[in-house]
Amino acid sequence: MLFATIVLLIWGMYSFVMKKRLQNEFRVSGSFLTLVIFSVIASLSLGMNYVSAAIPSLNDGIAIHNFLAYWIIGEDMWSYHLFKKYFEYSLTVSISLLIVYSGLKIVKN
Repeated sequence: MLFATIVLLIWGMYSFVMKKRLQNEFRVSGSFLTLVIFSVIASLSLGMNYVSAAIPSLNDGIAIHNFLAYWIIGEDMWSYHLFKKYFEYSLTVSISLLIVYSGLKIVKN
């Protein structure tokens, strides 16, 4: 939850700065695209971590395989089900953001 809050704060600051710099040319959909891309990257990262935990022959135990997944999940009570829960949540958020982004682009046109 802390990770999501930090990402949204950074995105909000980015959007604010872009609004100040571009003024009338600024579009929410343009700044929203950065959030969508980051969400997809986080989903891929969590998906790789989930798959590696789901196949026990790949590892000696459960571990986090990339820094982004570590930032999102943290160090508390790793399990296959925890990795699956985070991946499913991230995938849901990514798909939702893609739908919202598509809607913003349609409304813009």
